[in-house]
Parts: sequence; structure tokens; C-alpha cells
Amino acid sequence: MGGIRRSGVCQLLGLVAVVLPLRAANPVRPWNALEARKATIGKITVEIGDVFDLSKPAENTWVGRTANHLHSSTREQVIRRVLLFAEGDRVRARRIYETTRLLRALPFVRDASIDPVLQPDGTVVALVRVRDAWTTQVNVGYSQVGGQASTNFGVDERNFLGTGKSVAFDLSKDSERSTWGLAYGDPQLFGSRWTLAAHTQYLTDGYVRSIQLERPFFALDTPWSTGVVLSQSHSSLSLYDQGVQIFHVPFIQNEVRLTGELLLGASGDRVWRGGLLLKREDTSYGVITQTGPPGALTAPLLASRRLRGVALTFSTQKDAFDTFVDLQGTDSPEDYNLAWIGKLELGVYSRSLGSTLAAPFFRIQTGSGWSRSSDDLTLLAASWEGRNPPGGLEDSRLSLSLTKYRKLTEKQILAGLVAVDHARRPDPEHWYYIGGDQGLRGYPNQVHPGDARWTASFDYRLLTDQRWWGIVRMGYSAFVDLGAIRRLDGQGWSRTYADVGVGLRLGNLKSSVGRVILLSVAVPLNREPYQARWQFTVGNAMRF
Repeated sequence: MGGIRRSGVCQLLGLVAVVLPLRAANPVRPWNALEARKATIGKITVEIGDVFDLSKPAENTWVGRTANHLHSSTREQVIRRVLLFAEGDRVRARRIYETTRLLRALPFVRDASIDPVLQPDGTVVALVRVRDAWTTQVNVGYSQVGGQASTNFGVDERNFLGTGKSVAFDLSKDSERSTWGLAYGDPQLFGSRWTLAAHTQYLTDGYVRSIQLERPFFALDTPWSTGVVLSQSHSSLSLYDQGVQIFHVPFIQNEVRLTGELLLGASGDRVWRGGLLLKREDTSYGVITQTGPPGALTAPLLASRRLRGVALTFSTQKDAFDTFVDLQGTDSPEDYNLAWIGKLELGVYSRSLGSTLAAPFFRIQTGSGWSRSSDDLTLLAASWEGRNPPGGLEDSRLSLSLTKYRKLTEKQILAGLVAVDHARRPDPEHWYYIGGDQGLRGYPNQVHPGDARWTASFDYRLLTDQRWWGIVRMGYSAFVDLGAIRRLDGQGWSRTYADVGVGLRLGNLKSSVGRVILLSVAVPLNREPYQARWQFTVGNAMRF
């Protein structure tokens, strides 16, 4: 059959006879009532559905049947390794719902649910149902953002032979360089909770490599976590103004991060964690070359550095997730945490460890969400990081963002994003820019560099019932963008840039995250003399 693989008629009859009454009595959280009754999970049954549900006439087409035939279904053991509960365990509702979110977060899962089926002996069968996502993608494309074009070709498989492992190959060319790269990811290394991610890219001006091995906090009450990240970037750094490269400098940065954290305590659905971070970072710059026309932008002072430090880490998290639909993606559940979370790193670079700089360093991250109903969501995110040598803060970067979604009707959504960034003595690789890449869709990329900026974007989104072959859902949007930057050339704040535009939103109905492809046309309301009268944007890099 092309739909969900069945494990037994009796369990399906039990689901109809028992779960539906449970939902009638408690339609939102049926597992909570079972936990209160101290029920036991007697058996776990896993059902994995094909990408296309052939029981639906709209998906039972030659496209759906062919795709299901070509697709390698996720292996059952891959799903079972994610579960935070086992047969014989007492029902703990939070673990059930947390497992559901973990399954939905997998890049090869389109949707997941875990339903209870009550048995005559009082035990419960946990029916884990997963819908596979289409994971093989051949990317052949052209995109243009901010007047700069890029081309790419790639093959990306997020569920190789149904094992959950990912492999990717890509070729690309943009205004700066040409690249080709390979990537590999394993979320269950050797069938364990360890994860591995490796990536290498060869550039026309160098290479970028990274490898990350980690045992994360895969559940709220996981007792410990550890990991190591190694990265190398040997390429070049380009600095822009008015959308044109002004300076070019060889740039090398190698970094190692080793972390270990423990669960310190828990209170209800909130946990506190603490640990240790060892950090090594080497940065060197070559000879800077002016490649663009002379202007008010002066060449930055480049100081190579070797940083060695140790830090204490502290974090807190609460399980207060809620599920929404059609806010950022299309036809897919989106899980957001509606509670305050935070993480702190506080350490010191020491000459005794080989550092060329003796200074404290820090990183603070926090965020929260609020919702009055399934039609309303507000998200706040903030971060601040930097180092503090005797000369004062440097490479200090503070970022704040506020995102708001409001459904006017089932198919009409208002969405807005306001972001503020402020830096003090930023390293040149961390300069801010304003332009197309930063959300001003009517402007070219890198209009001006700066050390502070604000941007705001507001979208009206209209979904339709047009679904093509069960693959794409059509939508439309109208938007306005605004922003300004405090320029590095000493001329203070730029004027407020603004644009308006319209676009198409093509929702990928078979991807794991409801990815949307955007095609938009934007008109600047106060354009620069050197830019076009309108900008055309193609891509799937969604900001909100």
C-alpha cells in the first residue's frame, strides 16, 4: 500500500474505539489523563507513512506513485532510537510530547504523532506514526538578491537509504567566488545519541572545513552533554560600500571549541545546566588591497590574534512548547517555545595558555515566546557577545529581534520582523551591512557598512487552495521593508531606506519544514543613484 504501513487490524480497531473517546474527553492532551491514572506503556508500535498518501485522491497520481516507489522509507530502528520512553515505562506525558517534537524536527520527517491505544489489561499501546518527507533534492538554480546573481547545482540526500544519515554535494558561483563542497551528517552515530556533522568546501580563493562531534541534551532531563567543534577557514575577506567591493584581504581563521555540561537541577518543566568551555581561535589577515574606487571608507586596522581561553557556561530551559500551522512554512506543524530560555558563557583569554590577548570574553543569549491563541504568536530573541581587553570592549555585538505573526483568517497572515544590531569596535569580518541580504528586498546587497543598524519588514500573506500534484501550495504576499545603518565612513546614520513589493510564495508540501520558495519584485522608495529601479528576488532563505 502507498499509505501508512499497517501493523495490525486489532490495534487500528483499538485506536478507533478508545482514542477517539479519549480525545472527546480531552482533545488536546490525552496522555495527561493516562499519566494521572498511572498507566503503563505495554507496547510501542511504529508506523511509517510514505511521502505521498495514496489514500488521498489528490496525491494518488503518477507523480505520487513514482515518488513513493523511488523513495527509501525511513527504517523503523531510526525512529525508535529517537523515542524518550520504552516498553514497560510509566506514562510520562511530557516525554511523549517531547518525543513528538524531536521526530518533527528530523530533516526526513514531514509530520509525526504519538497516540495512545488502551488495552483490556489497562496498559497502553503507544502508536508512533511518522510521515516521511521527500529527502532527495537535485538543486539546479539561479537566484538574484539585491541585484547580485548566483547559480548553483547540488545533490542533497537527507535520509540516505532510510538510515537518517545525510550526504550532499554542491557547486555554486556568486559575486565573490566559485565553490564546490561535500557534507555528511549522522544524527545517530553508530546507533547512539552522538551526532556527527562534517563539511568541506573548496573555493577559488581557499577552503572551508568543519567537523562537529556532539552528544547533545537530546531531552529536557538529559543528565550531561559534551562536544567538540573544529573549523578552518582559509579564504579571503571582502569589504563593501555602495554594493561594490572596496577592499580585499587574505583571511585565515581556525577555531576549536570543547564543551562539557551537566544537568544541575530541575523544577517542574524548567531545568538548569552548567559546564565548562575550552576555546582556541587563531585569526590572521594578509595584506589589504584596495579593489574599488577611492571614497570616504578607509581601510580598517587589521590585527592578527591568537586567543586561548576557558569559560564557565550556564543555561536554563523550560518545556512550554506549542504547535502552530502556516506561520513560516506551509501545511506543516511548527513548534515554538513559549517560555524564557537563556545561555551564558563567561570566561577569560589568558597569556599563560598561549593567548596574545589577556581579556575576559562573554556570550549571552535569551529568548521567549507569547501566544494568546493558535492565530497569534510573538517571538523575542536577544544576544550579546564580545571581549573586554584593557582598552575597552571590542568586537562587542548586541542583537535584538521581535517577530510577530497574526492570522486574520485561516488563509490570511500578517507577519512582521523588527531587528536592531549594535557593535563596538567590531572585527572587520563582523561588520554590519544593510541591503538585500539584510531584508531590504528593493536594494542591492552591501549598500553601506556600519556598526549599528535597524531593519523592519512587514508582510501580508495570502494562502490559496491551489495545490499542484500534492507538491506545491500557491500563496501570495505584499510587503514593505525599512532600515537604516550607522555608517563606518564617519557620516553618521544613513537615511531610512524603504521599499514595497509583491511576490509569490510556493510552499513545498513534501519537505520536512514546509519550506517556501519566494519569488518577489520590490521597488525602492528612495533608491541610490547607482541602483536599478526594481529588484527581483528568487530563493528560499526565509527570515521570518
